[in-house]
Formats: sequence, structure tokens, C-alpha cells
Amino acid sequence: MAAQWLGRWKQRGNVVQARVDAARADHRSVELGFGIARRDSDIGGGLLAGALAYRTFVLLVPTALLLVAGLGLYAGSVDKTTSAVASEAGLHGLIASEVAATAASRHRAVVFLLMLPAVAYGTMTLYRAIARVHAIAWFGSGRNVRVTRRGVGVFVVALVLQFVAIEIVGWIRRTNQFGGLAILLVYLVVVGGSWFAVSIDLPRRPLSVVHLLPGALLVGVGMLFVNVFNVYVTARLVENRGNTYGALGIATALLFSLVLAGRLIVVSAELNAVLSEPRHRPLS
Repeated sequence: MAAQWLGRWKQRGNVVQARVDAARADHRSVELGFGIARRDSDIGGGLLAGALAYRTFVLLVPTALLLVAGLGLYAGSVDKTTSAVASEAGLHGLIASEVAATAASRHRAVVFLLMLPAVAYGTMTLYRAIARVHAIAWFGSGRNVRVTRRGVGVFVVALVLQFVAIEIVGWIRRTNQFGGLAILLVYLVVVGGSWFAVSIDLPRRPLSVVHLLPGALLVGVGMLFVNVFNVYVTARLVENRGNTYGALGIATALLFSLVLAGRLIVVSAELNAVLSEPRHRPLS
């Protein structure tokens, strides 16, 4: 009985395998998906995404302290309370109270000055990690990766534009309940366009920059969904459930969103690398 059961399942598996092989031969999109999955398995895409998430977290911590200290300095310069400035910045609930309490510290000027080199270091290490990930995705090795000043500068601008896109999307959500298409266009143009500019200076084969567009579009759309997760899960968890789930639950949600962003970066590099192979290029 067991032998017959195993035999039927083996036969079904062979049928499915034959159909998959036929689909790969007839549909280039199916072959592309298998190519990306195979490359991701070969280079350890999950581990690379985790490494990028860690580097991003290392950048976010001093950046948050820098912004909070700057908020306190600004409040002192305009003779306002830190709570009022936090409210004007759009912060509410637990986030506003924590930011206001931290910004009111007497040592905010010292913290601000100390965080400047920390943010610069975090930005440099994150960009270097992204460059190595792209080198691994394209060439299978991250050795001898060179980081240029121009590439770092474009990356810094892209990070700023990411925050700008988040603010624009927040404004659209508050003023237009049906602004889904506008939000998508903002992320495609701002986030996708900035990542396209960053990708030009990252390790890749000497091909036309047009080959980088698919990965940039993927990052633009993917970051929109990461932002949706942060708005409807992470932010609400911090504001409304901070006392219930504690710091561990908040950190878990934050790290999960960072892993999603890291995954996007890895898959976008793999997508461009696989599409650049001769068998995946469109026939002329």
C-alpha cells in the first residue's frame, strides 16, 4: 500500500516537473524567475539581506539621536517647548512623548556633535555593504570593491529623497483618501529614480544603464509596501501598543521592515544581473 502511494506521488511529481520544464521553455518570465531563485540560493540572498538590515540599523540609531538632538536645539533657538516642536513635526502619542523627553536633555548639543561622525560612518559602511552585495550578485564575489565619492554622495541624496517621499506620501494620505495612484507614482519617480542613480555607480557589467531600470522599478514599488508596513504596523505598534508589547516587540517589527528593505536591494541586484545575461536579453 505504501509503495503504491509513493509511486502515485512520484508519478505526479514527474508530471509537474515536465509541465514546469515546458513552461520554462515557452515563457521567458518563468525562466527568469527560476534564474533569480537559483542565483539567490547560490549567493545566500537571505544572509545578505540580513547583513544589509544590520548595517541599516547601525545607521538609523545615530541618525535618530542626531534628529532628536537637533529637534531639541531647534526648540531652544525658537523658545518653544520640545513637546510643541514634536507636535509641529507630526509626532503623536508615545513617539512624541519619548522624543520630547529625549530632546529636552541638557546634553543635546554634545549628542548632536557626537552623532555627526557616527552618521557619516554608518552611511559609509551601509553603502560599502550594498556595493559588495551588488558585486556578489553580478560577479559572485565581493572582493576588491571600490567605493567612489560620487557614489557615496548620490547614495546620501537617495536617502534624503527616501524621507522626502515618505513625507509626500503622508501628505497625500491625509489630504486625499483615494490617492493610491499618486502614492505609487511618487515612489516610482522619487525612490525608484534615486535608486536608479545609485545603481549606476555600483558594481555591474559594462552594459547600458537602461539594464538597471527593472531593479530600480522593483525597489520603488517594493519600498512602497515597506512603507505601508511601517505606517500600519510598526508606527501603530509604537504609538498604541508600546506598553503592551514592550521594546522587544517594537524592535522585532522594526528589524523585520529592515530585512524587507534588504531583501528588496538584494533581489533588485539579482534581477538586473540575470536580465543582463545573453539568454534573457530581448532579441534585436
